[in-house]
Amino acid sequence: MRRKRPRSRIEIYADIVLALDRVGSCDRLSRLALMVGVPYDRLLRYLSELRRLGLVRWDSYYGVSLTNDGVNYVIRARGDRDTLVAALTALVQGVTRAATED
Repeated sequence: MRRKRPRSRIEIYADIVLALDRVGSCDRLSRLALMVGVPYDRLLRYLSELRRLGLVRWDSYYGVSLTNDGVNYVIRARGDRDTLVAALTALVQGVTRAATED
């Protein structure tokens, strides 16, 4: 029996963004970790990266929700995971290039 290919970091980012789009906001990070299928400690790392990219808002009182930019990425992708992965890949590579040029 063949094993499925492990998800890339960007695919997990897309799953987090789509899960937040589905539920609106999530005040329980353990529930979000279960929805996305990643361990809690890794989810914290991914959320801090998504916050740095400007896609999520993470507040201790209100929980995690999408920013306007995050919602716009989902709208442009029309909710399609593969299209969102391509858009997030371009975003992450653009941020990485900008950081190395400074």
